[in-house]
Amino acid sequence: MKCKTFNYKNYGECYFNVSNYMSNKQAMAISIISKDGESISVCTVNMKDYLYYPNSATIKNYSENAGMTIFLEKLGVIEEVYSKAPCNPYASKNETIDYCAINITKLKEYTNQFNYEWSI
Repeated sequence: MKCKTFNYKNYGECYFNVSNYMSNKQAMAISIISKDGESISVCTVNMKDYLYYPNSATIKNYSENAGMTIFLEKLGVIEEVYSKAPCNPYASKNETIDYCAINITKLKEYTNQFNYEWSI
C-alpha cells in the first residue's frame, strides 16, 4: 500500500500502522514506523477502564511522546480532544493521556497497515 508520509522528530518519511490492542478489541493502537520499517513510537495507550467508542483513541502525551496530541492534530488525525487526564498523580499539567476522536479517513492516508476494527 502506498501512503503519504510525514516527518517525526529526527525521522523522515514515517507512516502509521494501526490495529487493536490484543487485550482490548475496542482500543485503537497507533504506531509510528520509520521508512526502514523500524517502530519509532507508539502514539496510544490502552486504558483498561475506559469506554472506547468507534474511531476514538487514548493518546500518550507524555514522556518520549510529549507533544503527540498537537502533532496528530496538525496532521488532521485528531478531530477533537474529548478529555485530558494526568498520566500519574505527580504529573505536570502537560503530561497527559488524551481521549480523542480520530479522523479515520485522514489516518488512513498516512497508514501502511490498517487493521483496526472496533468490536465488542
